[in-house]
Amino acid sequence: MAGSTIGRVPPQNIDAEVALLGAVLLRNRALDDVQEILTKEDFYQRGHQLIWDAIVGLRNDKPSVAIDLVSLTQYLAEKGTLAECGGASYIAGLTDSVPSSTNASYYAEIIRNCALKRRLLDLSVTVGDKAFDETQDVQQSIDEIEQKISALGNSIGTNNYTDVGALLLKVVDEVHDRQAGKKSSGISSGFRILDKYIGGFKPSDMVIIAARPSVGKTALGLNIAINMAFGPNPVPVGFFSLEMSGASLVERILSNKGQINNMVLRNGKIDSVSEQKMMDAAGVLYENAKNLLIQDTPNISLMEIRSQSRRMKRENDIQAIFIDYIGLIDLKGPANMPRHEQVSIISRSLKSLARELNVPIICLAQVNREGGKDRPPMLADLRDSGSIEQDADLVILLDDPSKRLNEDGKIAQYEEEESDGDEPTVKTKPLKIIIAKQRNGSTGAFNLNFVADYMAFREIERF
Repeated sequence: MAGSTIGRVPPQNIDAEVALLGAVLLRNRALDDVQEILTKEDFYQRGHQLIWDAIVGLRNDKPSVAIDLVSLTQYLAEKGTLAECGGASYIAGLTDSVPSSTNASYYAEIIRNCALKRRLLDLSVTVGDKAFDETQDVQQSIDEIEQKISALGNSIGTNNYTDVGALLLKVVDEVHDRQAGKKSSGISSGFRILDKYIGGFKPSDMVIIAARPSVGKTALGLNIAINMAFGPNPVPVGFFSLEMSGASLVERILSNKGQINNMVLRNGKIDSVSEQKMMDAAGVLYENAKNLLIQDTPNISLMEIRSQSRRMKRENDIQAIFIDYIGLIDLKGPANMPRHEQVSIISRSLKSLARELNVPIICLAQVNREGGKDRPPMLADLRDSGSIEQDADLVILLDDPSKRLNEDGKIAQYEEEESDGDEPTVKTKPLKIIIAKQRNGSTGAFNLNFVADYMAFREIERF
């Protein structure tokens, strides 16, 4: 078989291992440079693993004792592992093969890279085992493998913790950048009044945008995605559309950006003016087409969403993920599992994915129809699971007061809004945006105007 590893020596560099151990013996300060990079398992040769373990153990158990040939040999003898290391003569010979004790970090990097390659080989065996395991779901296998690969990639870093001093410096610098207008605390929604409340969408946050059916949650979510991908400071985003086709979404995007009546695009009765608008909008969108990645597989599974999100992050460095909508995600769990339990698992998994990829995941959700005639939606109305509310860092509820009777006992109507210049008059109506939960901020509410013809939202307040 091409590429077979049978009969091949696993990646290793014995010379680098010997040089590193000798460098530490000659210059104990070198241990400070490499101790957090390496573990004993990173060494290929068993004797070198034991020697490294003894060096670290000696440093921890007897910090006042210098690590040299005598102290290390004695420590290994006390542990009963001196003979397995090759004896005192082998320990003494380590310092004879050190090109330079100041290159310890370089030697450690070589050892670490070889160790990572060996772990990658071990992972390939795991992949093969899972491929032959007929009892395991293939998507679950792929998800587990991708997690292991991601963890392997993340392990290249040195520390998985930091002290508060380093974080303080980082935070203070970021605050100063925000003060100077150089940096936002999150990705802008494109609506300044919304950003004023939430400070942009934060990395690792799970965000819920929820509304009753046919109120406009998809339109709002898509508007925010458009603003992120094609706005003044564009960033790549991923959009999982479980309810609408990709083509239907693009029709809405063209309508939004070109300010063309959506029904005109749908029925094809387009005049020359609208056609020019469409082509102009298409040209602008095409220039940044890779900033919006659409996945429109209906009833896509949770495992597939996790897998493709990782791929989007890896290949396109997406900065946000949209899912429309969470209630349509297929868990592929036991057939008898209640739906609210499924949604709980999905919610927790998406929250974990947001942290793993360090991007906000913005999930659209439905709220129950109950109470629609007499009150705005509330957190308790989130359909299927209270865990969505618990897991979410930010919950935005969208309300259409026109669905309820006003004080005069009448249903509110769209209002005509005169456009500037030669643009046609459009009809708008205010929809209430309710910040129902914000883990690190305040709640509140404000209105945005909804233009149904363009499937677009506009700010009422002018900043």
